[in-house]
Amino acid sequence: MAENVPKAMTPSAFTPFGGEFDQLFNRMVRAWSFGFLEPAGNGHLRALHSAEHAPKVEVQENGKTYTITVELPGVEQKDVKVLVEDDVLTISGEKHVERTEEKTHYSERSYGGFTRAFTLPSDADRTDISANFAKGVLSLQIGKTAGRPERARQIEVQPS
Repeated sequence: MAENVPKAMTPSAFTPFGGEFDQLFNRMVRAWSFGFLEPAGNGHLRALHSAEHAPKVEVQENGKTYTITVELPGVEQKDVKVLVEDDVLTISGEKHVERTEEKTHYSERSYGGFTRAFTLPSDADRTDISANFAKGVLSLQIGKTAGRPERARQIEVQPS
């Protein structure tokens, strides 16, 4: 008698859709305008061929700072880079393949490079960013500017 065994869903199960779920989710988040960091550009993870390599990210906010926590199991600190350019914070790195003499029959582990990019909110202080790495977790602290910039202001038109 045949036995039905449930199969666990993995991120690779959705790759035939070419990232459509990620795009839809990112559009929904932007539409809700929660006000915290959101993926840069059109929401795609740059330099990734599948969602399996995308590190998991958590973004939190308090009165003085934004905190970004990135899970990077198996990645070494020397292989992680953080760059701020204009209004975009980019986190990139690489998880190297572990070479062994043994023959591998099956593996669900992922290796290779990753990149995550986020648009910084207008009150993020680009000069007050620190990064710590411990036990496979990257933690970024982004200070907030003292005053929130004006969202809109009227410009008086002068006669020539």
